[in-house]
Amino acid sequence: MKKTIGVICVLGLLAYFLVLSTPVTRLGSGFLISDSPYVFSYYDLVKDAQKIVVRFPNEDDIPASIVHKNSNLVILKLEESPKVKRQLLNFSPANHLLHDKYVFTLGYPWTNTMEDRHNLIEGTLQLESATPLYKVDMPLDPIHHGGPLFNNERQVVGMLVSGRNSESNSPADPAKNYAIPFSILLETLKAGKLTWQEHGRNENDSMEQFREAVKNNIVLVEAR
Repeated sequence: MKKTIGVICVLGLLAYFLVLSTPVTRLGSGFLISDSPYVFSYYDLVKDAQKIVVRFPNEDDIPASIVHKNSNLVILKLEESPKVKRQLLNFSPANHLLHDKYVFTLGYPWTNTMEDRHNLIEGTLQLESATPLYKVDMPLDPIHHGGPLFNNERQVVGMLVSGRNSESNSPADPAKNYAIPFSILLETLKAGKLTWQEHGRNENDSMEQFREAVKNNIVLVEAR
């Protein structure tokens, strides 16, 4: 009996130390704004990570490192260039008073199988006076936070975060979804002395063509 209890205790201790020594993997989204090696995501996802890997659907898994952060916004640099062709993105030209404006994102197919497709997620966006963030009304899973938010003009409006992962000084509701405005994304690029070249939109391209092209910009970020 004593021997059995001793074996159980030893197994329990081994299981305890195994759990403690197993790194926790955090998953979220990110996006590339051009054909440069830089990926936008949010800092809470990658902070204290020993290893960061950026995963492309059915393509490369590329290690990345933090090159600049601004509050909870982070820019990662890929160690090598991905094989997929990326879409050059435009930012919304000015901060407008937004109320119930149509927005969308493409959720990353994070199971990463050949049948996966980016998931079109649509909703509306509003300004909130109490916070610098945009409030977003759309059905998001935690895996989608860190992804880009687009308007009907196919411009980047901001980056998706939850209230729980918003800027620490913002009175955001942790149960709701928000977007860090594009203006803060641009400020972060400038502060990090990173270059980005805007391009003119091809008016002949349909929304469906844009969504098909831009899906290669939207990635899964794995931090552990």
